[in-house]
Formats: sequence, structure tokens, C-alpha cells
Amino acid sequence: MNLSIYILFIATFLILNKSAKASGLGIFQRYEVHIINNFENNTDELIVNCRSADDDLGEHFLDKGEDWHWQFRVNFFRSTLFYCNVQWGELGQRFTSFDTDNISSTCEETSTCFWSVREDGIYFSCDNKNYEKRHLWP
Repeated sequence: MNLSIYILFIATFLILNKSAKASGLGIFQRYEVHIINNFENNTDELIVNCRSADDDLGEHFLDKGEDWHWQFRVNFFRSTLFYCNVQWGELGQRFTSFDTDNISSTCEETSTCFWSVREDGIYFSCDNKNYEKRHLWP
């Protein structure tokens, strides 16, 4: 009896997850986030440090035009959250680079998020072509 309940639970979970993935809401869906140094006048490297509650992805030093990225899967509770600190000379900003509730629904088709860091702010895109300014430097 317990085995058949267990099998029924697993089958239901797999079916629901497959249908949720088709709409971009799947549990354990894989995403990729890119941070790109798009400063025109790049006298200093862009220093990037991203982390979640579970993972510190370390410091990365990007020259003009360089792209640093990572991949991950959304957790079971759909509470995956990454934020990044970016520093360029005297300018510094912290921003949410991935939030399951907000950003994942924006990028559900591509499963890829792009952040372009520029002199006048930080821009967001799902296709690396059409960018929208999301953050200003303080």
C-alpha cells in the first residue's frame, strides 16, 4: 500500500513538473545569468561578486566587453534568489540578478538573463539585444 502511494506521488510530481516547465514555471528549471562589462571608458576593471543564500560565486574582474556567467536550477520551493555587487572605480551598486518570482517569469522563453553594466546604470535583457535600464548608480 505504501509503495503504491509513493509511486503515485512521484508520477504526479513528474507530470505536474513537466506541464509547469512547458509554461516556464517548472521546478528545477535551468537558468543562466550573464553580467557584461559595457563601460565605454574602461580605465578600471568591473569587479563583480554574486551570491545566493547557499552559494558565493566569488569575485570576478571583467575588462571592457567581457561577459561572466553562471548556470543554476531553480530550487524545489521556487525561492531561488541571486544578488550581485558590482564595483567600478568609485561607483558601486548591489542589485537582484535573479529572483524566481520576478525575473524568471520575464525570461521564461530563453531561460537566460543578461545584465549590462554601463556608465549610466545597469540594464536588463532576456535576449542580449533589447535592454531596459533597471538600476542607476547611487
